[in-house]
Amino acid sequence: MKCKPITLTLFITVFSISSIFSQQWNPRHPGWTDSFAARGFCWCNSSNFDHGIGTKTVAINGTPYKIVDICDELKKHPLYRVFQNGDAPYNDIQCGNGPANDAPDETGCPGRTDLGPSGCNQIGPKWDMNWLKGRPRFGGDTGGGNNNGPDISFNNPLNNASYQAPATITVDVKATDNDGVSNVRLYINNSFIRQENISPYEWNQNSQDEKLKNLGIGTYTLKAQATDKKGNITTKTINIIVDDNGGGNNGGSVTIKGQSINKYISSEGGSRSMRANRNTAGTGEQFTIQSAGNGTVSLKGNNGKYVSSENGNKAMNCNRNAVGSWEKFRLEPLGGDLYAIKGNNNKYVSHENGRDMGIFCNRNAIGSWEKFAIKGLNVSDLNLQNVTSSTAQSVSVYPNPVIKGNNVRVQVTTPQDVLSSIEIMDLNGKSIIQRSLGVLRAGTISIPLDSLRSSVKTNGLYLVKITLGKKTIVKQVMIE
Repeated sequence: MKCKPITLTLFITVFSISSIFSQQWNPRHPGWTDSFAARGFCWCNSSNFDHGIGTKTVAINGTPYKIVDICDELKKHPLYRVFQNGDAPYNDIQCGNGPANDAPDETGCPGRTDLGPSGCNQIGPKWDMNWLKGRPRFGGDTGGGNNNGPDISFNNPLNNASYQAPATITVDVKATDNDGVSNVRLYINNSFIRQENISPYEWNQNSQDEKLKNLGIGTYTLKAQATDKKGNITTKTINIIVDDNGGGNNGGSVTIKGQSINKYISSEGGSRSMRANRNTAGTGEQFTIQSAGNGTVSLKGNNGKYVSSENGNKAMNCNRNAVGSWEKFRLEPLGGDLYAIKGNNNKYVSHENGRDMGIFCNRNAIGSWEKFAIKGLNVSDLNLQNVTSSTAQSVSVYPNPVIKGNNVRVQVTTPQDVLSSIEIMDLNGKSIIQRSLGVLRAGTISIPLDSLRSSVKTNGLYLVKITLGKKTIVKQVMIE
């Protein structure tokens, strides 16, 4: 009989301890959660900072600051966001550099509140202390920065630029700051695309950003958010318009830069001949490229006027109201964003080394002054493959002969887009170097053979084999 009450008492005692442990091991998540881990850092998520945790301090730049102030500043971090389902929640400030938990009723489990007993004493990732140390609130900005956000602008596209649906666009953003730019983030209609940490800040230049491809009819908002190394943020937004005609086979708003001098071409507002002498791209350095038929394009300045080659007789101008023969050009791809620009007079445009005399369309061949980096070009919208079908495939090598160590190029003409490759061989048929050229666009294309210059070790006669689809063309080149 004496055993029964003893048994009952033990049962009640065990049940009570289990209840207490249950409360300690598994707090009311997320109501008791004071911090959470997301995107590689620890963030505060408390409204009351119970148990006096908000008044505890952590030293930043040698000075102690209250947890409540640190948590308030962390909300300004460029990667901060509020707690979301699926984030790792912690009871009290269980960040790697937060204070220890000394609450008498929660010492058993100050860790992960969503894991039960297995989450006890698990410490989360750290606050971004480098960012906190740079904040003026905590004695940062000792390097003489201005505490302002970065200067930011869109090089391409321009605000209210028009594209033809379905549109694929590229984006080029300029961001500078005295404290240094930490990163630039791009959004389209508030949907995050990608973060760039190093200049140039570009998106979809290599067709890698799906959200910038195949845009349907509508108006889209592009937002660039730049953060400096002190954590200050600046945003810039523009709109682009995608419609049925996009201004008539629009290749996008572009900038054109002389490759060898790193200077932008300016339309000069049509008030004088065009120059290639601008260090930055403003409105006068923005052009719209449109299809002009039969594989040609027109260049339209921000002043609403078209660029004329002036038939090579004088410096080029951007002052024409309509597209005639002098306002038609062909773009010859040289790889990546690099192009040669050929006028309807069959001469190439030269940036004239940036001299104040203006730019001319009067060169017979492509040299360093005839190469241009065109940023923002949407080749797929221009229908450049629409060349005369009677044009035969042809290949030429120039200069020929070539002095060893000098540049040599292959010029290919094809009536339609074609998969191609190139191979350099000696006269015995031994392959020296070969590479794929990918898909060559219809028209006349000039291809640099820098690999030939570096791979050929002796003078003599060599073979250049170009494969265009199912057709192979072999040319001889003399290296002297």
